[in-house]
Amino acid sequence: MTRRTGLLLVPVILLLSACETRSDAATPPSTAAAQTAAPTTAATIAPTTTTIAPTTTAASTTTTTIAPTTTTIATVPIAKTLSQGAKGDDVKLVQERLRALHFDPGDPDGVFDTLMTQAVWAYQKLSDLPPDGNVTPELWQQMQQPFTPAPLVPGGEPDRVEIDLPRQVLVAYQGGNIVLISHISTGRNAHWPTPGGEFHFTWRVSGWRTSELGRLYNPVYFNKGIAVHGAPEVPNKPASHGCVRIPMTIAKYFPSLVVKGEAVYVQDGYHAFTSPLGMPSSMT
Repeated sequence: MTRRTGLLLVPVILLLSACETRSDAATPPSTAAAQTAAPTTAATIAPTTTTIAPTTTAASTTTTTIAPTTTTIATVPIAKTLSQGAKGDDVKLVQERLRALHFDPGDPDGVFDTLMTQAVWAYQKLSDLPPDGNVTPELWQQMQQPFTPAPLVPGGEPDRVEIDLPRQVLVAYQGGNIVLISHISTGRNAHWPTPGGEFHFTWRVSGWRTSELGRLYNPVYFNKGIAVHGAPEVPNKPASHGCVRIPMTIAKYFPSLVVKGEAVYVQDGYHAFTSPLGMPSSMT
């Protein structure tokens, strides 16, 4: 299907939002680069093909070709642990690899900043690793392997967003393929929860919106006053009043990835979603 890349214009609706951000005067960072950058961190060994000579009899001629064998290895090993504040070519390699895996660590500029830390958190959480934000030589080697997180809704709609509350990760799909994986911060406690369940995107606001509970950047609503929106602070724990906070850089383009009516699945650890094919998902 053709995706709409523009923002859906809607009337201004005086609706109280159930979420907040912690800063009243934050300047959004620069626009994020495209998410489809190819990995430059791995080299491919040239395929080896062996052809068995044809065997001919009076009745027939048979040719058998052995399929090429390809092995991918890391081109450059990382000898030390990288963490926020690090700079250099090693950091750039990790940024490029994360982008190839559909995370958004920002532009591959060789600077290990907060956005890159958040991308590493998301990778670690989906790999069932402690989300400390550090890239060890061992983690770097693991990143060379193919990486596709298990969907919350197997066989779900080709275009959908899945929000994993236990892991605090959002995954966006287009055409059945992952286009974005982002670290998130959701409802802080039982008094301010992010409810689990199946929803659909409804209305949205372009730019900043000030609600009774705080400011939201480019909010896209899916459950009454609860939205996916940008926030200057997206800590490594649930911290909102119910909304789904995403990093500001990602919030700049997130509205272009989704359309009104698109499915949103929020997994709270208790729901077992059923796909359009009637197949229940496993709970996180």
